[in-house]
Amino acid sequence: MHSYYIKTLTNVLKARQADVTPLFNNSGIQQDDLTKELSLTAQQLDTISTNAIKMSHDPQLGLQLGASMDISSQGIFGYAIITSTTIGDALKLMVRYNKALMPSVDVKMLSRAGRVEVLIKAPHLPSSLERFYIELLYAAIMRSGRTLIPKGRTSVHVEFDYDAPYDKTPYQQLFGAKVKFNGARSVLSFDEAGLDLGIATANLVARDIFRRQCDRLLSRGTRTGMVSERVQEVLLQSGTEFPNSGQVAKQLHMSESTLQRRLAAEGHKFQALLDQLRNSLAHEYLTGTQLSINEIAALLGFSDAANFRRAFKRWNNRTPIAVRSSKT
Repeated sequence: MHSYYIKTLTNVLKARQADVTPLFNNSGIQQDDLTKELSLTAQQLDTISTNAIKMSHDPQLGLQLGASMDISSQGIFGYAIITSTTIGDALKLMVRYNKALMPSVDVKMLSRAGRVEVLIKAPHLPSSLERFYIELLYAAIMRSGRTLIPKGRTSVHVEFDYDAPYDKTPYQQLFGAKVKFNGARSVLSFDEAGLDLGIATANLVARDIFRRQCDRLLSRGTRTGMVSERVQEVLLQSGTEFPNSGQVAKQLHMSESTLQRRLAAEGHKFQALLDQLRNSLAHEYLTGTQLSINEIAALLGFSDAANFRRAFKRWNNRTPIAVRSSKT
């Protein structure tokens, strides 16, 4: 879940010619873990972020990191956002998933005086870490917004509750000229009417699918590190096309034979894990969407509806139509 964040953070530090080895001090994470799908606890994330601040000697590190976040590279979370119907819909998802990805931070959305405000607080953290997270999340929202919002179509205001830096230029480049410091609170706000703007990449069916997968990922919490769990996460993040065992093994930086052997040691087989995930998603699509059987079959990687029906009946001893009819 946090792999993209850590990889982007290390890239930002490396661009500053920094040795990233101390980044993981006291976190329980090793540099070799970057080759895996990471899901960090709040404490681990806070420790790594604190180490990064100390290494960089730069109070604006969070701003640079957030501005480096590419929505199209954030896997299933990015897909869920760019397929949203409106800017407001996408913003709600950003806030929801940012809160899940940054568990030490309190993120809220409020409507007031014709504007939608995003408030971020973490008063229990050291001020330098709280500032890091605030600037990171606001910058990431702005970076994502530039992908979604046509320039000049909605107004953005930002206010920070700390002193102005010596050089305001990075803030003005990201948020516009009217950045306010020494405010009563830290808040990023948008014109409420502008949030009704449609998104060119909107896709209602895809949005619902990706949101369901995001929610499943977020509900998993911190993984125990078992290979079977890592395989399930790779499959779940794959979008609408499931990789085969060789492709999954490559993503996990091991040979296919090693993957199969380690799964067997945990009492699993790759095909069984894939079938389990397909079956779970099939139930969600059948009971929670109006997708046709043909569309569901295609989304689950079957060559045709007949093959899907046979597999579904083998898994459940019931037909897809029977499951759908039982929910109507």
